[in-house]
Amino acid sequence: MSLVYVGFVPHPPIVIPEVGKGEEKNSQATIDALYKLAEEIIKLEVKTVLIVSPHAPLAEEGLVYLEGKTLSGNLARFGANHTKFSFEANEDILGKIGEEIEESFSERSELDHGVMVPLYFLRKAGWEGKIVVLGMPLKKPEYYGRKISQILNDSPERCAIVASGDLSHRLKEDGPYGFHPSGPKVDSLIVKGLKKDSSLVRAIPSVLLEEAAQCGYNSLLFALGAREGSIKVFSYEGPFGVGYLVAEIYRSSPVAGFARECLTYYLTAQPFDKLVIPGDPLLKEKKSCFVTLKKDGELRGCIGTVQPVRDNLASEIKHNAIAAGTQDPRFWAVQGDELPLISVSVDVLGDMEKISGYDELDPGRYGVVVRRGGKVGLLLPHLEGIDTVEEQVRIAKQKAGISAAEEVELWRFEVERYFE
Repeated sequence: MSLVYVGFVPHPPIVIPEVGKGEEKNSQATIDALYKLAEEIIKLEVKTVLIVSPHAPLAEEGLVYLEGKTLSGNLARFGANHTKFSFEANEDILGKIGEEIEESFSERSELDHGVMVPLYFLRKAGWEGKIVVLGMPLKKPEYYGRKISQILNDSPERCAIVASGDLSHRLKEDGPYGFHPSGPKVDSLIVKGLKKDSSLVRAIPSVLLEEAAQCGYNSLLFALGAREGSIKVFSYEGPFGVGYLVAEIYRSSPVAGFARECLTYYLTAQPFDKLVIPGDPLLKEKKSCFVTLKKDGELRGCIGTVQPVRDNLASEIKHNAIAAGTQDPRFWAVQGDELPLISVSVDVLGDMEKISGYDELDPGRYGVVVRRGGKVGLLLPHLEGIDTVEEQVRIAKQKAGISAAEEVELWRFEVERYFE
């Protein structure tokens, strides 16, 4: 896949030293997180960054993109006369957007601060590449996120999406719009939703969003629509009365790509001696994992081990990927022609920690193992629709054939989830 990264960032000019003139130190967590996100993009060798901004030209209906061979901007209006730069536009992707999204419109415009701020940190971190700039969709942001994702996936170069937007502007009395209780409430819902269940983000009532005076909600929905992975909140703070959130929405991994290769080789009867194991050092470690297959968003197979039983993680993934596609008793074996329709993820399990009660569990963070005699059940963390510890343990017991009323020993564990 050519879309390898999706992130969400704020765009306060004050975090740039040339603008903040010392005040930026009050938002150091945001600055550090912006550099971290930029470094992730560089690590993935991204050649084109597509930025979505609420301050670029917008349309009541459809999607606006900036046209031109070179896109330029500056921060002179914020007192930083010498902070300016230009980037080459990816005209191939711009052409595809114009061709494939009927309700898209081109505009000529300078780069706004919603674009300039993330580009500042990308350039400072050492990134050089092409850009595409979109105005934030005012309607159907997730739909347009999916459409753009499809276009980027067909690109021969590695691409990233950076969705730009601030959260509530009503966190403090001395903030830009004063204080309103909905301000911190909306920001709390967004941060909690990204950490635990993104459906909470989508369910925020429009009246709360209006009262909070946010500007980046549709940018965030665009990012979630484009591709959602194992979301990580890098930072959140509101030192100047405005919510600044930096989050990784999706990051591709060779670990999950290797799982797909293993299943593909098996289903297409290719010799495994030609299978190339990626150079990720994690694959050499002795760890257990679960491989999950989904088709059209629905589970198509999931197999794994509680403890590592093979020489290394690469061997665990190979075995579990094939088993998930062919031996999960809940499903018919996956057929070769289904492979393009299937998404693959790998959960690498951390160490098991024995616990004494439900109060030490959190279904958003920890998976659970239940044991009674020889019966053992496991449930992974951060699963859609499982919001309570009680529900998590009940399902784990059910998988093990243990009745809901029976006492069990409990273990918890964390996972690192990898997506293609």
